Amino acid sequence: MKALRWPIIFLCLSLQICFAGDKKTVVKPYLHSFTQARGDLRRDTVLYKQEKVIFGLDFKFNEHWSARAGIDLINMNKPYLKPTVLTFKKDRWTVDGGIFFTSDMDMSIMQFWGNRFIDRVAADKWICPTADLGLRLTRQWNEWVTTDVSIVSGNGYQRLKEKYHPKPAFRAIVTPLQPLKVGGYIATRKGQDAIETTLSSFVHLRKNEKWKATGEYYHQSNSRFAKSNRLDIVSVYSAYSLIAWMEIIGRYDLLKSNTKGSAGDSWNREDGQSCIGGFIFQCFPTMRLSINYVGRRPFLSNIDKEDWIYVCLELKF
Repeated sequence: MKALRWPIIFLCLSLQICFAGDKKTVVKPYLHSFTQARGDLRRDTVLYKQEKVIFGLDFKFNEHWSARAGIDLINMNKPYLKPTVLTFKKDRWTVDGGIFFTSDMDMSIMQFWGNRFIDRVAADKWICPTADLGLRLTRQWNEWVTTDVSIVSGNGYQRLKEKYHPKPAFRAIVTPLQPLKVGGYIATRKGQDAIETTLSSFVHLRKNEKWKATGEYYHQSNSRFAKSNRLDIVSVYSAYSLIAWMEIIGRYDLLKSNTKGSAGDSWNREDGQSCIGGFIFQCFPTMRLSINYVGRRPFLSNIDKEDWIYVCLELKF
């Protein structure tokens, strides 16, 4: 709990200041739950897991000030703060302070995938944490261009007690046409032996709310602060709404590093290809159910292939 002390103090003080200045505060609670049951097609076993139970509050103080506070309740012995941030907006400027979605983990990528209850986005799995503690300044220059600069602790919201590796980042997003959005990022953090640099880009395409597709690319040099480590990720995703309450999805991820050999002497044993395919059912406004196939093909020959059938349930209140 010591790791949560300063974020909690920061948030409480900020909320007190805002409450003192405006009596028209609107507070909305939310609850977000992920549940998974999966069957291993290769070993004939079934596993069940409650992935997330997130409770939080959204605050709207006035036209400029807002806040969000959340906590993951799945493990009360070691609870994690989820994005817990104080936000100020005026004209085309936005300032976020606290635990927020990082610049190299852009919210538009999270929203475009939109199926975190099935699997995390590629960057969250292999490159950077979903959120981190820090400060960000965003400027919407016009309806086509948005940029931001940020600096965060560099370790992620689940490892705030570790030694900080401050990570500055710059982001630019361009929307040249209404159905098309492109973006790029650069972020660095300094370790004891090397400077880790992450470059990323994405292209989103959406048509008539029926069909959407995206491609993402990530490159990380000196990964994990080792001068010889290089990591490249490609993720492609598409979805099509068959009817109002049923969607078919497909996703392919490729993770490749400068590995050495096939006997397990690689610095990154997660190299390989993975795919997801299946159906999502919008059962009720607050509930989504999915049935998916998930397959993984490691590049290292001494790691087994994986084939799973997932049944995932998401609840939002």
